[in-house]
Parts: sequence; structure tokens; C-alpha cells
Amino acid sequence: MRPARVPAELCAGPFTTAQARAAGLTHSALRSSEWRQLLRGVWVHSSVEETREVRFAAVKLVLPPRAVACGLTAAWLYGADVRRAEDLDVHVSFPRGGRVRPRKGLVVSQETLAPADVRTLHGVLVTTPVRTAFDCLRFLPGDEGVVVADALTHLGRTTVAAVRKYFAQMRGLRNLRIGAALIDLIEPKSESPMETRLRLGLIAAGLPRPEAQWVLRNAGGAFVARLDLAYPELRVAVEYDGAWHWQQRRRDDRRRDAARKLGWTVIVVSAADLFGDASPLFAEVRDALARSSSATKPAA
Repeated sequence: MRPARVPAELCAGPFTTAQARAAGLTHSALRSSEWRQLLRGVWVHSSVEETREVRFAAVKLVLPPRAVACGLTAAWLYGADVRRAEDLDVHVSFPRGGRVRPRKGLVVSQETLAPADVRTLHGVLVTTPVRTAFDCLRFLPGDEGVVVADALTHLGRTTVAAVRKYFAQMRGLRNLRIGAALIDLIEPKSESPMETRLRLGLIAAGLPRPEAQWVLRNAGGAFVARLDLAYPELRVAVEYDGAWHWQQRRRDDRRRDAARKLGWTVIVVSAADLFGDASPLFAEVRDALARSSSATKPAA
């Protein structure tokens, strides 16, 4: 059988069934292994990797103009990509009475948005950074709202003061108290989602709140290292090891060794430590703080 023609203009990214038809591609041809359906009525060539960018481009093809990218998708559009790689869902909000049905890959919500809550970015309506932080703090489970707020404030998209002011002026919306209770946990110095999760885990375990991105200097004031999380008075640091390349890991090892030479205890944490049973990790930090505290107490 003669292979079906592959229109070059359809090989770069997502396209609709109507666009395929206009390019001379029949519906039966779309059902072949040459093509892959991303959403109902949206397709892509089989050679195109399914990334967050590709999924977003696919959703844009079917979104009505009134749709507003929100939540985790809005955060991603602002550069705060806090999700696991396999999470490609697109989150959109609609005004009351005007939303579309959710479909695979498209998470739909209905929110009351003022004109000041929305801006245009990358050709679509998007909730502003402060509104995005507000929504994520109210609705995301566990620590994930703070993860988003940390990332947005670290990037300078909004500030803790702006988030606090926004909460104070809102009335009658869902989960206001839940979100407002998390504002004091936001840390703009945090440089990664896992660093945020580690910090919040320490706090939830009853440990003192550590300093984020602590700059360590020697007795002469020269820079030695910047530590992810630190208890400076007790000289205990907790570092998340997210290095995937040996050169980065070697740099991290040298930085941690330099801190240890100055009398610091440095505890290195992996994703397995944090996402599994984290109680041994928290016990290790608690013991290190207790030992350091005992060592620094003046003799009776």
C-alpha cells in the first residue's frame, strides 16, 4: 500500500482536525501510527516529543478567548516550573457560566476574576503573578502552594507583601483562611522546589525554621560557600542534593567540605530521603542541632 502523504506544515507542532483536513490529510490517515492525538480534535506528528510546551500549544488551539491560564500553568508561564516532568496538564479558569468541559490534559476551574487579575502573555489570558500565588496557596495540596509562591517571589514576579495585601482585600472566596495561614512560610530566597519542600518538612517536623541560602564566610570575612538551609548559630547546614552531573556534584562536595573545615555539620538530603520515610532525616537534623547546642553551652 502506498504510504500516506505527510504534510510538512503539520510536522512541527500540534494542529486541529480542521487544519489536517485543509492540508489534505483524511481522518483515517490521522488514525495511523504516523500521528498521535493529544486532545480531542488536536493532533501531532509521532516524531514530536510531548512536552509541556507542546501540550500548551495544543490546548491553545481549542481554548475560547475568554479562557484564562491559571494555577500551575500560569506559574509555569512566568518561569516558575515546579511540577514533575510527567505532569503536563494545562490549568485554565473561566468566568461563571462560560466554562468548557474538562478533557484529558485540560484541568478546568471557575473563578471570580477582576480585570486587574488578568494579563495577556504568550497570546493567552493569564492570571497575574500575585493572583496565581493567591490561588495556589488556597487550592494546591500539602506544601505545593508555598512551593509556587516561593518560586514566584524568588523570580521577582511578585512579593510576599503583595501576596499578603491581596489576601487582606479579598472576601467571600474559598479557602481564604487556609491560604492566608501559609503566607508567613513563603521564602523568596529559596532557589528550587525541592529546597522549599525540604524547608517545610523541617518546620512540620517541629524543627526551627532554617535560614535559606545562608552565605558562609571565614573569620576574615571572605566568602566560603552558600548553603541551602542553615542554622548559623549552631553551625548546622542541610543541603538538598539535586545534582545530576558529576561536575556539579563535585562542586557541591567541595563547597560542603569547605563548610565542614570551619566546624559546620553538613547533612545532605536526596529526593528519596524526603519523599520516602523522612523521619530518620529529621531525627538526624534534630540530633545534630542538639549536639551543637550542648557543645556551645558554657560550662556550669
